[in-house]
Amino acid sequence: MVTVDEAKRRVLTHTRTLSAEKRTVLNAVGYVLSENVLAGFSLPSFRQSSMDGYAVLHTDIIHADVVLPIAGESKAGKAEKVSMKPGTAFRIFTGAPVPDGATAVVMQENTSVANGNVTIGEYPVPENKNLRNIGQQIREGDIALPSGTFISAGTAGFLKGLNIDEIPVFRKPKIGILVTGDELVKTGETLSHGQVYESNSSMLVAALKQEGITDVEIYYSEDDLSATVQSLLTLSERNDVVIATGGVSVGDYDYVGKALETIGAETIFYKIRQKPGKPLLFARTENTNFYALPGNPASSLVCYYEYVLPALRLMSGRKECFLPAYQLPISHAYSFRGERDEFLKAFVSNGKVTSLEGQESFALRSFAIANALIYLPVSQQTVQAGDMVEVHLLPF
Repeated sequence: MVTVDEAKRRVLTHTRTLSAEKRTVLNAVGYVLSENVLAGFSLPSFRQSSMDGYAVLHTDIIHADVVLPIAGESKAGKAEKVSMKPGTAFRIFTGAPVPDGATAVVMQENTSVANGNVTIGEYPVPENKNLRNIGQQIREGDIALPSGTFISAGTAGFLKGLNIDEIPVFRKPKIGILVTGDELVKTGETLSHGQVYESNSSMLVAALKQEGITDVEIYYSEDDLSATVQSLLTLSERNDVVIATGGVSVGDYDYVGKALETIGAETIFYKIRQKPGKPLLFARTENTNFYALPGNPASSLVCYYEYVLPALRLMSGRKECFLPAYQLPISHAYSFRGERDEFLKAFVSNGKVTSLEGQESFALRSFAIANALIYLPVSQQTVQAGDMVEVHLLPF
């Protein structure tokens, strides 16, 4: 049995980042750049106005209420290059090219117009005021975005502004889910006595979908060693990661651990000193990582968030792999006994965290409304209302 910290360390140590692939920018949202991306041109590529107003030569504004003749107009999208003479002004709009000869833009709220002239009601007017200069965002040939950048909406917009439509990213892992348990019945079928509806695979598919991982296949295996071995072999041939649910405890019909040993997988750890989720097994072969999660749904989801998700993020090139952790005051007293750290399903609101009712390992209803996990090490077995506790925010 290993500690929580040791289990996380081993997950990172034995997880590799996957190969790269090319994707269009919009299809790469949620992925991570595998190489630096260079700017093919400067941005802006021409001097732009950042305001609606009047382009002027700043040295012409020698006092307040200077009157200048309006010599022309520049609007966004205008193709021809224009220039202006000293002692004149140009009507200009946001994003429009600044005429050659102009050194500043006075916003229209500080001007008045009459008889083809503009009165500049502002003094002094600094050079470059309300101008976006060439390369102010990025210069041609500079690194626009470094390797390891997470592709977000802002990233996509920036790349499109540089006329970049295809980028190299780390691919996301292919996932095989193995469901074990003769007592499990698929949704829509009729239950017999002693049977329950299987929900773990749907829960995991949903969690993977939240992470942008959609290349997922599900296998169902009987509680039989030979069947489990064959299922693991088949899934491992086609996937980077195999996640098994159930069959990992110490019952007479828990075959996943034996099956992994049979196919030659190296066990990295088995059992973590935590509650819930003690019987988590992590094993690997040369090309596939295996996570055998407990069959109890809440235990399974805790283990997914704390150990499997960080590994999947690392495989996808993410730098920040673990759930965001914060110290927050707990809204109530809580205590526990034993020699295992505890994860509590919880809800964060108004700067405080509250553990939810239904902390049993089988209870998924509380997970349905949880937005966080409280992590309490054995060194913090008793907390009072207002004490600071470690809180891991769940993905949303």
